[in-house]
Amino acid sequence: MCTKLNMDAWRKMFYEKIEEVKPQDSWDLKMHQNLEYNDLGPGWKRSLQEHVCASFQCSWCQHFWSSVQVVILFHVYLDQRRRTGWVKMRVYRQECYECSEGKLEEPNFKEESVQRVLENLVISIREKCYGEYVAQLSEVTVIEQHYGPHRSDHCEACWLGIHQRPKHTMYHGRPKDTVYHGTSKDTMPPVQLPSHNLPQDTISCGFEFLNLYHPGEMFVDPAFKNLQ
Repeated sequence: MCTKLNMDAWRKMFYEKIEEVKPQDSWDLKMHQNLEYNDLGPGWKRSLQEHVCASFQCSWCQHFWSSVQVVILFHVYLDQRRRTGWVKMRVYRQECYECSEGKLEEPNFKEESVQRVLENLVISIREKCYGEYVAQLSEVTVIEQHYGPHRSDHCEACWLGIHQRPKHTMYHGRPKDTVYHGTSKDTMPPVQLPSHNLPQDTISCGFEFLNLYHPGEMFVDPAFKNLQ
């Protein structure tokens, strides 16, 4: 079930995940909807997730659509002396393509999507703020299955030149189609993910998540129908 963006729920899940790996440090997560992509202060690091799954509903005509192209920007900073870290978060919006109202709508997320976003955020924090190499076990490959291309003219992140969309496979993490297993990218060979050569204008809705925590399992969500 998709729900409205609730920062208390995001914080609770984030605190639980960061506490598991960095119990000695205190971290905070706050929404900053005016956060600028290149506005990084000294010591701050950027983390961008471009292919998050969410749904939208137009507040004017009530049209409902879903997208696997939702973009979330994070700026992260760790004060190592005080053992305190901060995360600023911005969720980019989309506008309805069925009416002329043109109001940007906030996405609604399923808990599974939020969990994956935060897992990848914690990995990014460990790598960017603590200098660790983390095997990207929570990386997700989304197999496109939708009617037509992403409507970039209705996407806030696209307007700002932030969202760069691969042709077929949507991938979070290291270079496209490569997953490293083990604890060292220098000693372990990369595994090439299969290429999904699906025609962009004929793929139908309903998509699958490949969770590399359980290589034999697929999470299939057939609920997303009007995919943008």
